[in-house]
Amino acid sequence: MRRLLMWLAVGCVAAIAAAAPAAAKHGGVMCVLNTQLNAKNETTGSTSAATGHVQIKVWNDGTIAYKAQVMNPKSETFVAAHIHQAAVGVAGAIVVPLFGGPATSQTHIKLSGVATPNAGVTGTAICQNPSSYYVNFHTTAFPAGAIRGQLG
Repeated sequence: MRRLLMWLAVGCVAAIAAAAPAAAKHGGVMCVLNTQLNAKNETTGSTSAATGHVQIKVWNDGTIAYKAQVMNPKSETFVAAHIHQAAVGVAGAIVVPLFGGPATSQTHIKLSGVATPNAGVTGTAICQNPSSYYVNFHTTAFPAGAIRGQLG
């Protein structure tokens, strides 16, 4: 039993040590925001069959990381994705570009990376009032927006 407890303790210490560099590098997580994407949230009249999920992680040093998955059953051609600033049902300005091509029509789109906000926008502002921001994915058929989800 002592041997098992010792191995569990060693495993826990190893897991903490492995996670520490990422947290230390960015100074910890400020906020994690999620949204579900679909056409019914759009203001563009989109009839896209695609749906998706996006997670935005804002680190204390201002780094904005994202992970997105889009199920695209009709192989629509996606050309861009952004975070926009506006309330539900309102079109807003792009504040953080997430994806800008190349165009893809895969049936399962997976994206991740680090995004750079436009001048005057900070991760702190997004974390403090996430419902004032939404994620929008754009297609060739719906260049103003195919699927959308408000952050929160």
